[in-house]
Amino acid sequence: MFIQHDGSQPDPVYSGEIINLDLGSVEPSLSGPKRPHDRVPMSKLPSEFKEGLSGKVGFKGYGLDKSEVNKSVKINY
Repeated sequence: MFIQHDGSQPDPVYSGEIINLDLGSVEPSLSGPKRPHDRVPMSKLPSEFKEGLSGKVGFKGYGLDKSEVNKSVKINY
C-alpha cells in the first residue's frame, strides 16, 4: 500500500501493544547496499573478512593465499 502524506488517507489504527526491547541484546552489524540481507555482526567481521580474502574466488572469496592474508604494511602520515 502506498501511503500519501497529504491528509487524504485515514489515520492508522494502532493496537496499543507495548513491545519491550532489551537494548543490551542489540548487536551492531555491517551490510552493503547491494545485498543488505547478507549482514555480518561486527563481532564476526574480522574473521569473515579474512575468510573472504582466502576463500574460493566468487561471491565472498578473493582467492588469496593464506600467507598473503596476514601481511601488514606500515603507513607513515
